Amino acid sequence: MRRKKKCREAYSVRRAFGFGMQEISQTLYGRPALHLECGGTAEIENCRGILQYDDRNLKLDMGNMWMLLEGDGLVVETYRQSRITVRGRIFSVRFGGEGEQRG
Repeated sequence: MRRKKKCREAYSVRRAFGFGMQEISQTLYGRPALHLECGGTAEIENCRGILQYDDRNLKLDMGNMWMLLEGDGLVVETYRQSRITVRGRIFSVRFGGEGEQRG
């Protein structure tokens, strides 16, 4: 007796998440992200702009919130359309939300 082959559907990310491709990219890639390394590097993705910057503070506009990196010798090495790379000794990271003063 022969075994019947199972009919499998092709895997679809759209079907798995329940949205169209544009919605997937906005959900997965459009949100701010912070990557910290122990060597003193921070990489921030999907940032809208720099609000305040000196060698001790870097305050970023993240859309509906802001983020403040505090440390010593902070240097913005890369500032591209949606990615910022910062090097230095980072002591703290603080976040603030809507309704708070951004400047």
